[in-house]
Amino acid sequence: MVDVTTIQPGTVFAWFMLFMVLRRVVLLAVAGIARRGKSLPPGRVPEDYRSRGKPVETTTTPASNPADFPPNVRVNKTIGNDTENDTYFLILLLATAVFSDSANGNVIRTIVYGTIYLFARICFAITYIMGLQPWRSFCFGLGLACTLACSLDLVITMSRRPN
Repeated sequence: MVDVTTIQPGTVFAWFMLFMVLRRVVLLAVAGIARRGKSLPPGRVPEDYRSRGKPVETTTTPASNPADFPPNVRVNKTIGNDTENDTYFLILLLATAVFSDSANGNVIRTIVYGTIYLFARICFAITYIMGLQPWRSFCFGLGLACTLACSLDLVITMSRRPN
């Protein structure tokens, strides 16, 4: 049995953040499965209505008109999306810098995670504003994979530390 007083707070934090990231991945998968075969709600950007070569039923409202999504609306949606996604990653990157780098003395992984994530989010913003659907999803997935990798790195490093 583990003595509660020997558990390090960094290890608990690392596992908590891993579960938060995994929860996000599961919610994205469930949302994708739940929407399969259903009409998309109004107010989405026009490229969201295209689905792997099959026509998708859309509700006919003025909000689904492509003219209603000028670049300034897309920029505002990108800013909101970045606000939601960057919080997880910045907390993980800070924790990795504090806990993992101090244990290993190696900051290169933290720099690589930060660089890849920054590049992926910049590419995501550009492809979202330009309406390039397959590339937009790829860039979002790359940023999410980098977040998951950073979280796993933190969990593995903190789990290997002696109590």
